[in-house]
Amino acid sequence: MRRRAFLCGLAAVAGTGFAARAPAAVRLVDSRFAGIGQTHLWVAQPGGREEAHVRFRTPDGLLVPEGIDRLSWLWRDWRDADRAVWIDYRLFDILAWIQTRAALEDDRPRRFVLTSGYRTPERNARIEGAARNSQHIHGRAADLLMEGVDLARLTALAEAAGAAGIGRYRRFLHIDVGQEGRRW
Repeated sequence: MRRRAFLCGLAAVAGTGFAARAPAAVRLVDSRFAGIGQTHLWVAQPGGREEAHVRFRTPDGLLVPEGIDRLSWLWRDWRDADRAVWIDYRLFDILAWIQTRAALEDDRPRRFVLTSGYRTPERNARIEGAARNSQHIHGRAADLLMEGVDLARLTALAEAAGAAGIGRYRRFLHIDVGQEGRRW
């Protein structure tokens, strides 16, 4: 989906009362850092391609359509003609919890680096070892790292956040909101 169609689709969704509240299990937590809390995400693509610091929930837990749009666009498959889908907001909730917890524990903001978000089915099929029905092609996954946080700690934070799927690789962590209990 190209950006124009993507934005038109979002406008249609927003007009229908796009008001999903944060699940009860995800308690909204803030930090003392401006824009770091469970209502925001700070994410960059590798190599400084793009960066966004986005509010995707209101303080009372409602989704912010423009924020979901911006994050979903950041998650696009820029390696395959910028094709995009709407990313499952539950993934953003999990990641915001992780980011907030890391900031509170370290007493400083922490930024995610998104190495892979949405993947087109065609590109996913070309990746050696990628699952045929990968959560990436459904807009429910992220491969990422967090600057200043080692993978063992990031894995523990993902576990504590309740991520459904967690896969630890040598240089990044896979987190998804697909079927529960998958670990590798």
